[in-house]
Amino acid sequence: MPASNTSCKAQLFRLAFADEKMAFEQARREQVGVIVVDTLEDQLVELLTIRNPKLKERPEQLAKEIRSVVGTDGWESFGVWAYYPWRNTWVRLLEESAFIEVRTNRNRNKITAAEQSQLADKRVGIVGLSVGSALAISLAMERICGSLRLADFDTLELSNLNRIQTGVHHLGTPKTVAIARAIAEIDPYFQVELVHEGFTAENAEGFFDGLDLVSDACDQVKAKANLRWQAKQKGIPLIMETSDRGMLDIERYDWPDTPFLHGRVSESMLHEMRRADGWTPDFFDAFIDVSAASERGRLSLSEVGNSLVGWPQLYSDVAGGGAHAAQAIRKILLGEPVADARLYLEWDEQLVESIN
Repeated sequence: MPASNTSCKAQLFRLAFADEKMAFEQARREQVGVIVVDTLEDQLVELLTIRNPKLKERPEQLAKEIRSVVGTDGWESFGVWAYYPWRNTWVRLLEESAFIEVRTNRNRNKITAAEQSQLADKRVGIVGLSVGSALAISLAMERICGSLRLADFDTLELSNLNRIQTGVHHLGTPKTVAIARAIAEIDPYFQVELVHEGFTAENAEGFFDGLDLVSDACDQVKAKANLRWQAKQKGIPLIMETSDRGMLDIERYDWPDTPFLHGRVSESMLHEMRRADGWTPDFFDAFIDVSAASERGRLSLSEVGNSLVGWPQLYSDVAGGGAHAAQAIRKILLGEPVADARLYLEWDEQLVESIN
């Protein structure tokens, strides 16, 4: 089972099923030099003590519970082997529902079990995986949704590694693949769908199929305009996190008569953007609001194309923004009241104010 440069899903072998157990055993016989990680007994102990914390103080009862769960077929037919071809590694895990129960247990009760179940049916789309990569990881880490659809046409370059949490071994790899691999290594059961060509006018309608929410984390004005046009047509909320000053846009296109970008963009301007080949000062100001940008952001803007190749983005801003956007998405998907608004979550300003 050689790895390709786009393989990004773990291959799962459920030992309780005879055909999958046989396929696993054959694969292992044919492989040499693989890494094997087997902590299944520890995972099962954790599962049982989560369900009944008193078992920690009752080792004999715990052992009895373990034997009961494993069953008469024994350990050789228990659990799931996950093979990660890009790492040439086998990891033995609990079956899906038990794995998710343990992995999300420390969410309780900031996310209740009932809420976790409700979120499991949700699907979120993310367009752009520089800033969007932090959001994708945050959503998967907390299982704020059950599946993600990720769109980006670009490959990883060295300058991306100041804000995308991956390794140099992924240079030249599609961003979609690098992020999907990171999610699979956290949770091989989490569903991720990739759109390697990015979000385009041609695939826009299909991209929205089945989505409950979409996140704009892209750079192209045409894509940003098409995202909002489709979101409004489909009645789907949209989130945009902009790293400068922690700017977070929550756009409630699931509500009737919601204007584009809180009224900052008229319908006629949106159609201009959908046909545009690039940014104009008016388009840029509508999205960013240059007057409200940070001082260093404004100074940097004038240098883009001269001394700077692009708009500056720091990992601390991107990571914080991904976390803040994830919290907003969780509340929206759970039906909590979240306004259509532009918010600023500016640490620099608060730190200075705390001194003064």
